[in-house]
Amino acid sequence: MRVDPPAGRKRSSLASLHMKGLILRTLIGWMAIEGLRRFSDIDPSAVDRLCVWLRGRPARNGKARVSPSTVSNYLLAIKDLYRQRTKLSDAPRVDPLPLDTTFEAAGVTRATKGTIPFIPDEVAVAILGEALRWVEEHGETIIEAETIRLRARAIGLATGISRQASYYVRRALRQAHLTGPLGDKLDGAYAVRHAACHLVEACYIVIAGFVGMRVSEILSMKVGAIEYRPIGETGVDQAYVVARLFKTVDHPEGREERWVAPAPVVRAVDLLEQLSAPLRAASGRDEIFLVKNTQYGEIVPVTHMHIGWRINDFARHVGVPEHEGKPWSFSTHQFRKTFARFVARRDRSQLLGLAEHFKHASVAMTARSYVGNDFDLHGLIDHESRAETAAALDQMLTSKRLGGRMGERIVAGNVRFRGRAGEQVRRDYIAFILAETDLRVHACDYGWCVFQQETARCGGEAGPSEAGRAPAVCLSCANMVVEEQHAGYWRDRRARNAALLPRAGAMTAAVLTEAIEQCDGVLAKIGGQYEGN
Repeated sequence: MRVDPPAGRKRSSLASLHMKGLILRTLIGWMAIEGLRRFSDIDPSAVDRLCVWLRGRPARNGKARVSPSTVSNYLLAIKDLYRQRTKLSDAPRVDPLPLDTTFEAAGVTRATKGTIPFIPDEVAVAILGEALRWVEEHGETIIEAETIRLRARAIGLATGISRQASYYVRRALRQAHLTGPLGDKLDGAYAVRHAACHLVEACYIVIAGFVGMRVSEILSMKVGAIEYRPIGETGVDQAYVVARLFKTVDHPEGREERWVAPAPVVRAVDLLEQLSAPLRAASGRDEIFLVKNTQYGEIVPVTHMHIGWRINDFARHVGVPEHEGKPWSFSTHQFRKTFARFVARRDRSQLLGLAEHFKHASVAMTARSYVGNDFDLHGLIDHESRAETAAALDQMLTSKRLGGRMGERIVAGNVRFRGRAGEQVRRDYIAFILAETDLRVHACDYGWCVFQQETARCGGEAGPSEAGRAPAVCLSCANMVVEEQHAGYWRDRRARNAALLPRAGAMTAAVLTEAIEQCDGVLAKIGGQYEGN
């Protein structure tokens, strides 16, 4: 499985091989109970008996029974033996699972397997916003403090008295008068080292949150990870992160790949290169995520588990708000899923200052300028887009008040979908739409676009044109739907235009009046009348 895996399978890591060994040890014990002397004796009926035996065993974690996912691990081991049968002297000679996948046979479903959650909006905005602040506003200060610390320490050690190093560091930092992101003084070695450590975590969060790379890909980044390539014939260069893609790649070293890099990500990589420079010089390594092993004193790459722990430590340090009364438990993959969800949603009204960063990433990823082959990320974004479309359709089909030309048409014919009586009909209809058509509902601050190219007033082809769409354009478009949740935008738009009206000239006043009337018309349709003066 590591040297010569089956076609299309990734080479197993040493940790995976160790886990396979534990599984085989238990499997052989079961074979002895069953009187099976060789792996070649395992057939579909034997697999059925194994599943019954496994489900009857108590789990190690205190649960009454082992989970379906654990059962699937055993079945996958048997399936791999079968796939490798031509290379082994003893292996199943008939397909042990001819009709089902290992997951199906083990009973793994969406409900039993569970899914990695995306980060809730308020938590995601908080941690991404704080990470951006550390990178963009305080990164240079922390780098300066760390540089002063290292230089002063070197001068102190050169005196031959180790205690002098601390004195030189304190004196140099106090003379610099530097302040950290939380308002704390960077006037000692402890404060500076911890600020530098948290800056590494902030850089990781910015990269994971605004690029959507996997943890293995981010931690594989080396010096010179930012590359610029021209976009078509525009003469404008687009920045990309260069790293190693491991999933779905046979070679154990992975394959070099590129991901679109917004400006904060470029800045984060630059800071990481500066922070890791002393460790790289001391070790001869070229990775930018390095740490000094406290047990052996070696400089080694940061591990998946280590960065996962550090992300949660950063969240505690900066005071990320709780979710439903408890601190949110972050995992590395959550950022990839959250990135895909935010890009797919297109409605970034809840993301405040993060909106432009996600807009850039969304447009760049879907444009021809994206040269990467992270098809799994594209698939994840498409999955989230389908989920967002399903949720939007469900809201529209149950609503009694909608604005926009498409909204008025939906309200006129959605009676059969409303209430409990129409729930199953509605579900079936939405499932049909998603399965049989390529319809997607695209969100913006002021409404939904049930996109159809032939009637799109914005000129979009595969979706709404960011350059061509605007409230006035969309209101005249046959694809537009506005519902009550968008009322805030239309009230604010009306108030802004009304405030300008008293000082406007005749021509400007006519334009402002028309915009106000548009807002009043939409608010009347959705039941969100303006309550201002």
